[in-house]
Amino acid sequence: MTTASMPRWPRLCAPVAAIWYAFGLSQCILGFLAMSDAAPMVIWIAYASACLLGIVGSAALLFTPTRAAMLFAISLVAALIYYVWLFTLGAPAGEDYAVAGMVIGVTLVLTLAARRLS
Repeated sequence: MTTASMPRWPRLCAPVAAIWYAFGLSQCILGFLAMSDAAPMVIWIAYASACLLGIVGSAALLFTPTRAAMLFAISLVAALIYYVWLFTLGAPAGEDYAVAGMVIGVTLVLTLAARRLS
């Protein structure tokens, strides 16, 4: 699908999604710097990967929706790895449940929307 025939919503949604994931990446970096020994390195890598793939997927949403769907799906898997670890072996705070629901929900919606667009 060319950008000329693409609906308007991806052009509006992609920058907002990129900011969303950039905020998550900043939280990942701050969390790692503050307490890097609180989780194994693979968990920090999963967290950072989920955010980075979300940023790249947001950009891909404008040009290659099929690739964006794949990137969002991998981001969703990485986020699930992080949250499964957090809720089983980590020490979640009360707000972590709401944040996990929002992150997984937004990424799932973006994945399905990108698939529908392609």
